[in-house]
Amino acid sequence: MLNMIYQKRPTSSGHGPLLRVRFCAGCKQVWQVLGSLAMAGLTAHATAQTLPAVVSQALQAYPSILSASAKTAAARSDIARARSAHYPQLGVTATANTYASSTPLTPSQRLTWSPTTRLNLWSGGKIEADTQRSEALTRAAESQQANTLEDVAQQAAEAYLNWAKTADLYNLAVRNVNSHRETLEDIRKIAEVDKGRRVDYEQALVRMENATLTLQQRKSDFSQAIQRMTRYWSGPLDARPTGLDEVVSNVGPLGRMPLTMAGAMDMVSNDLPVIAQALAQVQAAEAAVRMAKGQHWPTVDVAISRQAATATSREEVLTQLQLNAPLYSGGSTSAAVEAAQGQLKSAQFALDEARLVAREKAALAWQEWASAQSRSITGNAQSDVGDKLVESYRQQFRVARRSLLELLNMQADAFGYRSSARTAFHDERIARVRLLASTGDLARRFTSEPGLVVQPGR
Repeated sequence: MLNMIYQKRPTSSGHGPLLRVRFCAGCKQVWQVLGSLAMAGLTAHATAQTLPAVVSQALQAYPSILSASAKTAAARSDIARARSAHYPQLGVTATANTYASSTPLTPSQRLTWSPTTRLNLWSGGKIEADTQRSEALTRAAESQQANTLEDVAQQAAEAYLNWAKTADLYNLAVRNVNSHRETLEDIRKIAEVDKGRRVDYEQALVRMENATLTLQQRKSDFSQAIQRMTRYWSGPLDARPTGLDEVVSNVGPLGRMPLTMAGAMDMVSNDLPVIAQALAQVQAAEAAVRMAKGQHWPTVDVAISRQAATATSREEVLTQLQLNAPLYSGGSTSAAVEAAQGQLKSAQFALDEARLVAREKAALAWQEWASAQSRSITGNAQSDVGDKLVESYRQQFRVARRSLLELLNMQADAFGYRSSARTAFHDERIARVRLLASTGDLARRFTSEPGLVVQPGR
């Protein structure tokens, strides 16, 4: 039953889905990601499930990315809607006429056609402001799309690393059970000869059962991690993750990291997707204020139509210059301006908060990474000593120089040391992912130059 999880699963073959996400031309980060996703998607299924392959596949077809892409396309279409007000508006009106007196009408009188053309000459800045607002909202959608890329890259990478972590801890639990089984076998042989040691056998059996319970929990964690991986990888999974040492090397996507907390915080700039989105929202709010103020100004249009003229009893081309000046609106225009200004202040405060939170998130992520590094180094040294002590205690127990309780306690301590060390080892790698995601550099590393740290202000 325990060996079933380690059964080798066949790798998938064939081609992955083509890139289906239409990215924005105005968002540099998204285009950097776009550059290498297409080729990565073609080979994702044909290769082993390495971390870069899993993340690349997730960046192509994960639903939230497709949703963000659709929202960006919708926002971009709204720019064309706003700009269309600058162009002539053409239309035609068809009218069928008849009189109640049954007066006969000529064919041209029964059905009349009236084509019209209208062109705005001046709008008080409302059209320009509406266009600028749509452009700002499009930039916000592009930044949201880039932020979604970072989120999905982080989720997929953490799922993969957690898969490796649970597999390692499960293997450690198997070794712990084997160690307790060996101790149980030793005390069983002693109890067969010395019936007075039956209590020791029961004590070892209880420890063995406790180790088995731990193994079952680790097995459950491992199975859940595999299930979570299927969210980001559509094909069958191998028995174990592969290639993680290369991923965290100096040339790997999780390789070079900022050496100081200040360096990590300096990587947070206005180009960070979450800050860029908040900045675009401020620009959209500013344009909305200009739109509201434009309602105070008159509009000038020219209209040309062909219609039946009552004075001449024939169809004539009518040209009109129309001036529409608001004189009194009951205070609705002033209220609209005040509402837009309030939304602008809200967006500005949200931008300030986004900058504070982004810098704090980068600082906390760097501290988490540094702490995991330290715990991993200390834990490895501690667990090596613990393993040696277990073997030494076992040999001494067999020659009656150590008690069973001392051996069992040392086994439990050594298992705790090794579990903490391996947990810290994998937490350090997960902390790398979170740190890079907090600085907006994670998705690009998996799709562009590996191991490159974005410099401040870049």
